Amino acid sequence: MKLIWTLAVTGAVAVLGLYLVLRWLAAAGLPVPMAAKAPGAKGCIPNRSECVKVFTVALVFRILIFLLVGLIACFVLYPGSSPDVFLWVWKRWDGQHYVNLAELGYSGYVEDGKNLFLVFFPLYPWLMRVISLITGNTMAAGLLISFVCYGEGCVFLYKLAAFELGRGAARRTVLFLSVYPYAFFFGGIMTESLFLLTTAGGLWAIRRHRWWQAGLWGLLAAMTRMHGILLIGAAGAELVEHMGRFDWKTIARRLPALLLPAVGTLIYLALNWSVTGNPFAFTIMQQHWSQGFCPIADTLWYVLQNALSYSNVLVRYQIWIPTIVLFPVFFALLLWARKKFRSMYTLYGFVYLVLNYSLSWLLSAGRYLSCALPFFLFAAALTEDRPKLTVGVALVMGAGFLVNLTWFLTGGQIM
Repeated sequence: MKLIWTLAVTGAVAVLGLYLVLRWLAAAGLPVPMAAKAPGAKGCIPNRSECVKVFTVALVFRILIFLLVGLIACFVLYPGSSPDVFLWVWKRWDGQHYVNLAELGYSGYVEDGKNLFLVFFPLYPWLMRVISLITGNTMAAGLLISFVCYGEGCVFLYKLAAFELGRGAARRTVLFLSVYPYAFFFGGIMTESLFLLTTAGGLWAIRRHRWWQAGLWGLLAAMTRMHGILLIGAAGAELVEHMGRFDWKTIARRLPALLLPAVGTLIYLALNWSVTGNPFAFTIMQQHWSQGFCPIADTLWYVLQNALSYSNVLVRYQIWIPTIVLFPVFFALLLWARKKFRSMYTLYGFVYLVLNYSLSWLLSAGRYLSCALPFFLFAAALTEDRPKLTVGVALVMGAGFLVNLTWFLTGGQIM
């Protein structure tokens, strides 16, 4: 049974990946099957006042969620608590580690004599340390960063969607992102909002062919999460598709800007080296967290088995069932979008999805996919001129948002 599963999953992933690569090569002028002209922009570039409105609405939305959660924590979950419950209610799971890293540093935050927390990338805790000089509280600094980055990240995503699909689709893109079942993490002490901003900023710069800006955003993204370096691939795909050929001289001139995200990765490796003397110490520390590479078919197999038979039934619903359901949903959305979007979106989305589902112990797939930004553009395109589908998708995701947030606040395995 597992052999059939492995062949089916690996085959489906390989076929779609091959198709997307061949389509990109065809758009680059090579005589390969499935030639398709790269879709052009069908929308517009929002003006400054429109972007300010998007930022304001996104920021107000985050603040309202923050206040609602704080009031629930203060009067329902922890009655009689001091006002700082508004802050520490978000200090859960990875959130507590980012707070400790910001306050103690990577060398000072040690467990069992080991620097286990080198697996967390540095930009977010470094920013928290700086902003806490203003707020006077590390948790407040982390939340403030998340709120502002979410607002500005929504602006870049809105601009990207408006440029490709129009204003109506841009509004749906931001809506779907905001009510996605794990979107409450954008307002927590987590890296989601920072990664949203750096990735959306990078994709916008790539699409507008501002290569040095794209490289700088990619550098910051690579200092936020390992997946930030994927912006190199998105930029390379767009450059070649835009030229319609492999112009090696032009590629060579753009290469320093395109490869700039690798500097972010080098900074992270230098941090590992400065703390432990080993630039790849994080690979050793990952063993403590049961993390490592795992073929995607094997990952989906153990996720499926846990969804069906994990001993704790509640955890099945909190982790394993959503994880196994999300993959075919995202995969089907990518399959639908394969001919409708430029390769910078489809190839980036494909690699992002596959890498997130290639981990040896996948506990946070839903949270990771909240930053799979091309998929929210795909969903906006899918719901074009389909108001009932739009409402249905938003309601289903919104219900998942409320359920997951409730579980998160009451100590559930939502991480």
